Amino acid sequence: MKDFSFYIPTRIIFGNGKFDVLGKEVAQIGRRALLVTYPGEVLENWVDRAINLLEDNGVSVVLFREVEVNPDHLLINRGGELARAENCNVVIGLGGGSAIDVAKGIAVVAGENKDIWEIYEGAPITREALPVVAITTTAGTGSEATFFSVVSNRELKQKEGFALPQFYPKLSICDPMLTLDLPSRITAETGLDALSHSIEAYYCNFATPVVDALAVHAIGLVADNLRKAVFDGKDPVARYNMMLANTLAGMAITQSDSCLAHVIGEAVGGVYNVGHGLSVALCLPATMEYNTMAAMEKFATIAELMDEDARGLSLRDAALRAPGTIRELIEDVGLPLGLRAIGVDDLAQVKELVNRPGGDESSPRPAGTEDFDLLLEACMEPEMSYWKVGGH
Repeated sequence: MKDFSFYIPTRIIFGNGKFDVLGKEVAQIGRRALLVTYPGEVLENWVDRAINLLEDNGVSVVLFREVEVNPDHLLINRGGELARAENCNVVIGLGGGSAIDVAKGIAVVAGENKDIWEIYEGAPITREALPVVAITTTAGTGSEATFFSVVSNRELKQKEGFALPQFYPKLSICDPMLTLDLPSRITAETGLDALSHSIEAYYCNFATPVVDALAVHAIGLVADNLRKAVFDGKDPVARYNMMLANTLAGMAITQSDSCLAHVIGEAVGGVYNVGHGLSVALCLPATMEYNTMAAMEKFATIAELMDEDARGLSLRDAALRAPGTIRELIEDVGLPLGLRAIGVDDLAQVKELVNRPGGDESSPRPAGTEDFDLLLEACMEPEMSYWKVGGH
C-alpha cells in the first residue's frame, strides 16, 4: 500500500499522420516559433513540411539548426539568445531526444536570460519559460513526455539529466510515420533507451502503481517489436508499437526515476561524448544483475516479458534470467558489446562522476565506491556481467 501522486501537464497527440495537425495546434499557442532541429539533410523533408504547415496557419518560423547528439549548454544559451532577439513566443523541438532537450533548455533561457548551466546548478527561475512543442522522430528517449533535459558541459566533462517542471512540453506530437526511415543503428540505440527507461523506472525505489502499469506495457512492446523495427524498418506495426513504448516509458520515468545504469551511462557519455541510449544500454545488464535479489519479483516479471522461456519458472530462477535477456537483445540488434567496444579505455574521470553523493538513491540495493568500481569493470566487458567479474 503506497501513497503516490501522478502529474503530467503535457497534451499528447498520438497516431499515424498526426504530424499534419502541427500548424493548427501551434497557432493556438504562439505566432512566432523557434524551430529547433539538426543541421544537414537528415530531417530536411520534415523540416520543410513543418515550416509549410506552420506558415499556412499564420505562424512565422525562425530556424535554429545546431542540435548535436550530445548537446552542450553553450548551444542552448545561443538558442535562447536567438529566441529573445527574434521575439519568439513558442519553441518547437523536431527530432530525437537531443532536439527536444535543447528546445526545453532554450525555452527556459529565452525567458530567464541566464546561462542554462547556472539554472541546472540551482539558480532560481523567476520568469516564465516559453511553451515547448515536441515532435519526436525517434522511438526511444521519451523526452516528449518528461520534465527531463540531458545536457553536457564539455569544459567540465559532465553530462547530466536535469528535471524542471518548466521542461514539460505543452504539446507533444507522436507520429510513428516519422520513424519509418530511421536507420537501423539509431532504431536499435533509441529502442534500448526506451527499454532502459521503462526497466529502471519499474524497479527503482520511486516506482508507483501507475509507473508499474506504464513500464510493464512498455517493456512488453519493446520485447515484441524492437527486433522487427531494426531489421524491417518499414513495418508500420513495429514502428507504431515502438513509438508507443517510447512515450509510455517517458511517462514512467518522469513519475519515477532512473537507476544505476543511467548514473554510469551518463558519466560515460559526459567523458567520451557517447550517445545516451547506447551508453546507458551497455550498463543495463550488469546493473540489473547487481539489483536482482533486491527486487526479485519485478525482475521475474521483466524476464517473463522479455523471454517466453522464463514463464513457469520459480520466482528466483525467472528473476535471474532477466539481465541475460537484455544482453541477448543488445547482441541481436547488432550493437557493440561492452563499453570497451565503443572506445572507453580510461575510467578515472568516469569514476569521479559516478561516485558523487546520492548516485545510488533510487537503487533498491545501495552502492558504494567499491560497488561502482566493480560495476564499471563489468560494463567494460563483452559479457556485461557483474556476476562474472566476481560480484554477488
